[in-house]
Amino acid sequence: MSEYYGDKTRWFIATVVNSTPPAGYEGRVKIRVHGLHTERTSDIPEEDLPWAQCVLPTTEGGVSGIGKIPRILPSALVFGMFMDGKSSQTPIVLGSLPKTERPSQIQLDKRQNIIGEDVLIGNLLNIEDDVGFPTLPETIENRVEYSLQFFLNLGYTYPQSVGITDNLLQQGMYSGNREGEGDNVGIGSFGLIKFKGMRLRKLKAFSTTYTKFTTQLKFIAYELNGEYRSANIRLLESERIKGLKGSLYVFSKYYMQLSSEELDNLKLVGEYENG
Repeated sequence: MSEYYGDKTRWFIATVVNSTPPAGYEGRVKIRVHGLHTERTSDIPEEDLPWAQCVLPTTEGGVSGIGKIPRILPSALVFGMFMDGKSSQTPIVLGSLPKTERPSQIQLDKRQNIIGEDVLIGNLLNIEDDVGFPTLPETIENRVEYSLQFFLNLGYTYPQSVGITDNLLQQGMYSGNREGEGDNVGIGSFGLIKFKGMRLRKLKAFSTTYTKFTTQLKFIAYELNGEYRSANIRLLESERIKGLKGSLYVFSKYYMQLSSEELDNLKLVGEYENG
C-alpha cells in the first residue's frame, strides 16, 4: 500500500475516449493520457487504455446504488493523478477542463439560412415549460433553433443537426409526460423521443432535472456517445438529410428505434425540404 501514500504523485491531463464502462467498472471512464499515450490508435489501441476512477462530491452516497454516477462524455478533457505514483497504472479523474468547440465556417454559413448569426444559444427565451411540453408556437420555434445550435456546437454537420432536430419536431418537441395524449402515442412514454422502460429510468438517473428540454438534449448527446455509439457512427456518416441514408431516417431508425409503421409514417423530408 506504500505506493498510494507519499509525495511521488504524478498528475496528468487526458482525453476521454469511452464513457460506457463494462460490468464491474461502473463509474469509470477510459482515458488517453497526454504525453504518455500517443494519439495513434495503431500504437496504443483503445482496448489497451486504462479505465480511470472518477471522484464524486461528498454530497453523494459513495456506495453502490446510491447517488449519481459520472457523466463525462467522450472527447472531454479531464485532469487527474495516478494514485500509484511512478508506476502510473491506477489513474483517478478529479475533474474536467473547459473545452469549447465552435462550428466550422461552413456550418456557420449554412446555419444563417434558418436561424441567423445573431441568435445565440444562451439568449433564447421560452424553451422550457413548467408542464414539460411547449404550448405556444414560439416555444416550439425556439426549441428548434436551440436544438440546431446545440448539435452544431457538438460538431455535427448542418444536415446531421437538421436530421436530429426534425425528428424531435415531428414528435412535437414534447419534453414532458405523453401518457393520455391519444391512441397513436405510446402510453406511458415520456419526453422528446418517447422514453419508456429502462431508457426512461436511465434518463431519470442522468439528472434530477430530467423533465427539462435542455437536459433531454444533453441526454441524447450522452447516449449517442455511449450506449448508442453505433447509431452515432451511422449518423456521422450521413451527408444529407433526405433518403434512407439521410440523417433524418438514420436517427429515427437506429437511435429512436421507431417501429416499421412509425418509420413508414415518417416525413422523410420534414420541415427543411430545401435544407
